[in-house]
Amino acid sequence: MEYTVISNKKVCGKVKDEKLTKDDILEAGSDVEFLLAAGHIKAANAAKVTPAVKEVPAVQQETKFPVFNSVNNEQGENNNG
Repeated sequence: MEYTVISNKKVCGKVKDEKLTKDDILEAGSDVEFLLAAGHIKAANAAKVTPAVKEVPAVQQETKFPVFNSVNNEQGENNNG
C-alpha cells in the first residue's frame, strides 16, 4: 500500500507530500499504524479530512435599555403632575 506524508516533519526520509510504501516504512524501522494514528501519514488514496468546527455558543448580552414597570412607575419619573 502507498502512503503520503502529511506531517511537517521528515518521515522515513520523506518530506511532506512525498509518497512512501509500507515496505519503506518497515525498512526504516517504523510502524504504519503508529504513523497513521499520530497523523504523520495518510493512505495515498484517502480523501482529505478536515476537522469539524465547533460552534461557540452565543453569549446573551444584557440590554442597556431601562425596564419599565407600568404598575407603580418605578423608573424614577416625577409624578407631580
